[in-house]
Amino acid sequence: MRITALRTTAVRVPLRVPARWSGGTRTTAPAIVVELETDVGLVGLGECVGPTIPTIQAILDREFAPLVVGADPMRHELLLHRLEELAVNWAAIGNYAIAGIDLALWDLKGKVLGTSVANLLGGVYRDPVEFMGYLFIDPPEVNAEQARAYVAEGYRTLKVKVGRDLDEDARRLRAIRDAVGWDVAIRIDANMAWSRSTALRAIRRLAEYRLQYVEQPIPDTDLDGLAWLSRSVDVPIAADEACTSVPSALELIRRRAVEVLVVYVSEAGGLTRARDIVHLADAAGIHVVLGTWAELGIGTAAAAHLIASSRNFTMASDTHYSMQDDDILTEMLPLRGGRLPLPQACPGLGVTLDREKVERFHRLEARDTVFYDPDNADWIPRTGRILP
Repeated sequence: MRITALRTTAVRVPLRVPARWSGGTRTTAPAIVVELETDVGLVGLGECVGPTIPTIQAILDREFAPLVVGADPMRHELLLHRLEELAVNWAAIGNYAIAGIDLALWDLKGKVLGTSVANLLGGVYRDPVEFMGYLFIDPPEVNAEQARAYVAEGYRTLKVKVGRDLDEDARRLRAIRDAVGWDVAIRIDANMAWSRSTALRAIRRLAEYRLQYVEQPIPDTDLDGLAWLSRSVDVPIAADEACTSVPSALELIRRRAVEVLVVYVSEAGGLTRARDIVHLADAAGIHVVLGTWAELGIGTAAAAHLIASSRNFTMASDTHYSMQDDDILTEMLPLRGGRLPLPQACPGLGVTLDREKVERFHRLEARDTVFYDPDNADWIPRTGRILP
C-alpha cells in the first residue's frame, strides 16, 4: 500500500460566542482538513490547527507532500522521523503541519486493520472521556450564568480565563462559585499574562476559590519562574505554552517545575508524540490533560482516542467543541455534559467527512482575523500595562 496524494483544505467554523482571553479573541475555529489517499482506495483523515493556517498549509502542500506521496503509510515512525527532520526549517510551526499527517496515518491504519485508533494506542482504558466547560473573559454575571448552564448539563470541571484585570478576575470567580457551589472543579488560565510577582500576588488572592490548578501564569520561557512559583504557592501550577514538544516536556519534568502538563496534540506533532509526552509524565508522576486549539471534529475525535487509551488522564481535558453549532463531519460528536463516548462509528478515528460542509466552511476561510480583538485594541499582554 502506498500514499498516492496528500490533500489539504482550509476551513473556518464559526464559534457560537467569542472566545476572549488575555492574549486576544477568537470568533471562529480555523483548521486544515488533511486527507491521505492510497492506492487501495482507503483515505486517512487528519486535521491541523495552529496560529497560522496559511503557513501550515503551505508547508504541507509544498514541502511535505513530495516526501509523503509514495510512502508506505504502515511505516509510520519512519515517515514521522523524515518529516521531523525536514520540519526543523520552520521551528515549532512544522509540528502543527506534521500533526495533521500523523492523525491521518493513525486513521488510515485503523481502517486497514479494521479497528479503532484507541485500540492501536493500547486499548480502551476509559469510555466515555471527560472534557471541561470553557469560560472566557466576560462580565462576572455572564460567566456565572454560563457556569450554571454547564453544571446543569452535567459538567464537573470548569476552566476560567483570567489575566486582564485582577479585581475583575476575583469578582468573576466569586460569581462563578456563588452560581455552582464548591463541588465543581475550577481551574484558571492566565495564558502567560503575569510577571512572577503579579502571579504570586494573583494566585494567593484567588486561591480562596479552591482552584484545581493555575495554568501558565507566567511566560513560557521562564522555567525557573515556574519552578519558583510552584514552590511558593499552595495551588498546583500547570505548564501549557511551555509544554510544546517531547524535549520541552522532559525539561519541565527534570526541573519538577509544575504538577500538571497541558499537552496539545497539534503542538506536539500529532498523536504519536503527544502519547510520548503522556508516557513521560506518567513515569514521572505528573498529571496530564489535553489542551485545545479549537479543534474541529477530526481533532476532537483524535483527542478522545488518546484520552480513552491512557491511564494518566485523571482530570477533564480542554475542548472548544461545545462552543460550535456545526462541524465538518456528517454528524456532530455527541459531547454532552462534558462526556464524549469514544467515536467508533467506523474504524480509525470513527468519523466521516461531510463534503458539502467542508466546501461551505472553506469559503469562510481567510475572511477575518484569528486573535485581534477590536474591543481591546490597546491591551498588551505580559507588559504589566493592565496588571502592574
